[in-house]
Amino acid sequence: MSATGRLLSLDLQNEDLKMSDHPPNQPSPYAAAPEAGGSGSKSGGGFVLIIGLVVGVVFMLVACGGLAGALLLPAVSNARLAAQQMSERNNMRMVGLALHNYHSAHKQLPCAVATDVDGRVISTWRMALVPFLKGGVPVPARPAPVAAPVPLRPIGGVSTTETNVFAILSPNGMFSSTPNARVRFSDVSDGLRWTVMAIKLPNRSAEWSSTKNMTPDEAFGAIQSIKKPEAAFWLMGDGAVSRIALPLDRKTFDAFITRGGGEPRQ
Repeated sequence: MSATGRLLSLDLQNEDLKMSDHPPNQPSPYAAAPEAGGSGSKSGGGFVLIIGLVVGVVFMLVACGGLAGALLLPAVSNARLAAQQMSERNNMRMVGLALHNYHSAHKQLPCAVATDVDGRVISTWRMALVPFLKGGVPVPARPAPVAAPVPLRPIGGVSTTETNVFAILSPNGMFSSTPNARVRFSDVSDGLRWTVMAIKLPNRSAEWSSTKNMTPDEAFGAIQSIKKPEAAFWLMGDGAVSRIALPLDRKTFDAFITRGGGEPRQ
């Protein structure tokens, strides 16, 4: 073998010795470097993308639910208010029917306040209606003084003993301010359709058995202080119930509460 061949053989042997001396657990300096962005990086990026999508969907659902609730809340409130006012109208109709049934039985309306010969209060117009009210309980023929509440089914009130239905007491009204005064439907020259028997006020209340009613000034003042969405109702002499249109002027109010004022009707 020539000298040149020997030198080439020695060089190859030296290279083999260098490669064999490299530790097995460490990457060889002669190995190719891995490409950037391998499978591990790709899988990590996909997981982050999925998490972002899930969070976005949840956020959208929460936002849509809140928007739907905000849109439905006024509708629910309006429906609840309408149902409450319908119930109040029905309660007033029950009172009107009881007044007409009382008049049919006694040929007069109940006295606003009834007293005995000594001037002691023995009954009120509300107490006199108890036997004629659906769900009411009869009272004794000579009831005890009316200071003690009588357990009754709610009729236009907020509990079993309270009410917000009032008579408007006046000398020329359906209920006189004079104790034991008698008023008949035939005394109503203005017409039952145009004359108020009672009023329902959302901002006033009294015990059903009490003598508390309203003077014209008190009733008009209570009507003027009503705030929306509260509503007050008339109970007319013919038993019809209507919501009081606001604002209400005093002249119209006075015409409605008198039974023989002779006011022109529209």
